[in-house]
Amino acid sequence: MDTKLATLRAENFMVLALGAGLFLSKPVIYAATGLLTLYFLLRCFRDSAYRRAAFSNKLIVAALVIYVFGVLACLLMPTTSEDLGFIARKSLYLLIFAPLLLAFRHPSNRNYALTGLIIGFWIAAIMTLHHGEQIHEGRLSGATWLVDVWGVLLALFFVFLTPRIFDQQYSTPVRVLFAITALTAFIFLILSGARGPWLGASFAIGLYLLFYQRRTLGVILVIAVVAYFPIKHFAPAPVAQVEQRIVSIVDTEDNMSNWIRLTLWKLSIAQSIEKFETNPVELLLGSGSTSHFAKVYDFFERTDVLTQEEKNQLSAPDVGYPSNDTHNLYLDAIAKHGLVWTLANIFLFLAMATTGLRRFQPIHTSVLAAPALVICFLLTGVFYTLLPHFAATFFIFFSALALRSEER
Repeated sequence: MDTKLATLRAENFMVLALGAGLFLSKPVIYAATGLLTLYFLLRCFRDSAYRRAAFSNKLIVAALVIYVFGVLACLLMPTTSEDLGFIARKSLYLLIFAPLLLAFRHPSNRNYALTGLIIGFWIAAIMTLHHGEQIHEGRLSGATWLVDVWGVLLALFFVFLTPRIFDQQYSTPVRVLFAITALTAFIFLILSGARGPWLGASFAIGLYLLFYQRRTLGVILVIAVVAYFPIKHFAPAPVAQVEQRIVSIVDTEDNMSNWIRLTLWKLSIAQSIEKFETNPVELLLGSGSTSHFAKVYDFFERTDVLTQEEKNQLSAPDVGYPSNDTHNLYLDAIAKHGLVWTLANIFLFLAMATTGLRRFQPIHTSVLAAPALVICFLLTGVFYTLLPHFAATFFIFFSALALRSEER
């Protein structure tokens, strides 16, 4: 076997494993990301053409710079080895973006990645149906992920697949497979009760359909209206649970989950303001993922931004505070990893979105998944802590595959 074929087979295996692993196994994700990182470093060291391709791509360079900056910032601040290990490990999504984007230049790697994703999804879906007892308070968690992570993964997968349904590079049977898989993912997303991913996916795909598939959007709305009352008649309990979850999104008075989020956001904003006034370097570079916990709890104890009644309610046993989760991508990342690192990630994602828009061709719509994924991820991040997180790895894999979709 010659070197080119051997490297292609290695890439086939890694993208297939990671694609399936997103739905099936954390250890597989860790192993695949580790292999991709090692492969990228070795290939850059030994292959000058590969190295030139990597470092001539502005998105790849930006991702690598952000990764290095995140690690250096952690070293510069008075953080712990645990903080350093966390940022080095959890932000590997920035490192694997390079080998993924380069691997997906080849059609066979794109096909293997798609195959891994679809097989992984259907296995996870069957396992989830088999373990239907995982329904808690009307929410169906995945067999392989906790309910909110499962919801984020389904939302991103649904957003990734939908533009492919309309892509004329695929045969009709393949597009039907995409449609069935996307619809199933959407149904599981609804059953998960994950409100943030609901909003992110609905807004992203709503915009895509509005600008690029208006006729389809009209048909979907008509079908939804016509089907609503029969479904509600024959399955009143599940429909009522979904309706209750939808209504709860805007309930800031009686919904405890919403109150907790808003209170944590208020606390985090107040702490960031204090950092700006007393220690701006820490605001810029972050407190460290684990070191932040002690600092935010100390701030919680002494701040007057919350009333004593609010503090008591937040500290109640059924709430579980103190915790190290702000339930907001932006506030959490700024507090732990700094304003500079957070903004750099957001600008990278926006650059990926604009790249996807520039590469759009009317008969090849798959690339439009890139901006839709960015919208979904950033909107979901208003309610969930996604950076750095497994969700960022999901997002990067889908986005890299979408960005290469128009290449032949």
